[in-house]
Amino acid sequence: MRFMTSRTAITVACLGALALSQCKKKDQGQGAQSGFQQGQSGGPYGPGPGPGPAPAGPDAGAGAPQACQPGQPCQPQPGQVPPLGAVGNDPNALQAIIAGALSGGAASLGLLTGGETAQLEQGIKMKAQTDAKGKKPDGQLMSAKLAQNGHAQADFVLQPGSCYTFVGFGNPGVFAYQLNILTAPPMPPQVLAQSGAGGVDPVVGPGEQCVKNPYPTPLSVKIDMHVLKGQGLVGAQAYKK
Repeated sequence: MRFMTSRTAITVACLGALALSQCKKKDQGQGAQSGFQQGQSGGPYGPGPGPGPAPAGPDAGAGAPQACQPGQPCQPQPGQVPPLGAVGNDPNALQAIIAGALSGGAASLGLLTGGETAQLEQGIKMKAQTDAKGKKPDGQLMSAKLAQNGHAQADFVLQPGSCYTFVGFGNPGVFAYQLNILTAPPMPPQVLAQSGAGGVDPVVGPGEQCVKNPYPTPLSVKIDMHVLKGQGLVGAQAYKK
């Protein structure tokens, strides 16, 4: 009887130990499963979720081409120069300017002789008194005799740290005259800044809205003179501060 009691006690003790061991294993398994789930929901050590949408920030979308939106300036594409001044939003009009500039001739540089020149210079100087106030002439006078829709270009270099205004004037016979600043080869053709399309005394970068080189090194550009209506002698002069 005493032997049976001891044996029963041993059996009960073994069953209790086995149950305790199974409970510990079950708790460990649940803990591991809980930790994995915690990791998937953003826990500190478990495997995190797959890549999701990148948070919006100042660099979000950088490097991705962006289309021009109506009424808003176009963002420069990779390899392009950012706009240096006011530029129209009509891509067809910009392409027409570029095509005309590429097919146009070279402008004359320096002072011309003849009665037409005096009126041209006087018109530019009068316009510069208000739109290029505080700036001095930089480079030579650019001029050309153009027919309607004609183009002529001159090379110009924008120095870093300077502020430029380009003043134009058209003699009698010219009814609408426009100035455009374009990139120079080997850069892809691009309109960087332009004046309004009406009038005979266009200005690019008037006053404090002057054209500035965004780079620490000189930037070569093309000054395009475009007669929209009429024909005759037109000129342009750069002013710098």
